Amino acid sequence: MEDIVAVDRAGRVVIPKAIREAAGIDERAKLLIALADGGRIVLQKLDVDTLAARLEKEVAGRDVEAIARRVREEVRARIRRAYPDLLA
Repeated sequence: MEDIVAVDRAGRVVIPKAIREAAGIDERAKLLIALADGGRIVLQKLDVDTLAARLEKEVAGRDVEAIARRVREEVRARIRRAYPDLLA
């Protein structure tokens, strides 16, 4: 299914009703927008329940708190390098 749409001055695009209905997109839907090779723009519907289940599966048996601490430490280290006076 495809359609041609216009972009308004604010950069908005209306997804045609038939496509929204076929994809199960309503006013609460979250979409990921990405720039792909060749200037293509890709929209992907984000399904929070599916993402949560995938995340649970990927981190099963791992120490999530340790991972979070390591990520926070890495972020702080990057900030300290980029902005040494910020966290002084």
